[in-house]
Amino acid sequence: MSEQNVEVIRRFFRLFDEGRLEDIEALLSPDFEWIYHGPTSLPWAGTYRGVEGFREFFTLVRGLIEVQECEAYDYLDAGDRVVVLGVSRTRILANDARYEAQWMNVFTVHDGLITRYLDLYDTASVVAALNAPGR
Repeated sequence: MSEQNVEVIRRFFRLFDEGRLEDIEALLSPDFEWIYHGPTSLPWAGTYRGVEGFREFFTLVRGLIEVQECEAYDYLDAGDRVVVLGVSRTRILANDARYEAQWMNVFTVHDGLITRYLDLYDTASVVAALNAPGR
């Protein structure tokens, strides 16, 4: 079963790379919870619940950043959890600053659906870019 869980998460990232957020929603359980850790100076840090929370997160970040590359480079099978290591390269819309951030995601999968998404990110690089003077 855990190999199937890894495949669910690989699909999540394939759909994200293709910009197919609405198709990702079908992978989320009704009690889905997304926890994005970060300081209060990071506008999208917080907890998002259900499909509505998933949509809320992307509505917020789409107005602030442009992800130029999101590479999930390692998938670690931990049974009902899948740990993903990656790097993102992003542009801040307001000031054209750019950052590269390493991240680790811990997904919990039950019955083929994602129930929890713990998002651990190098938020210092993000906050520095958000606060950079405009170009």
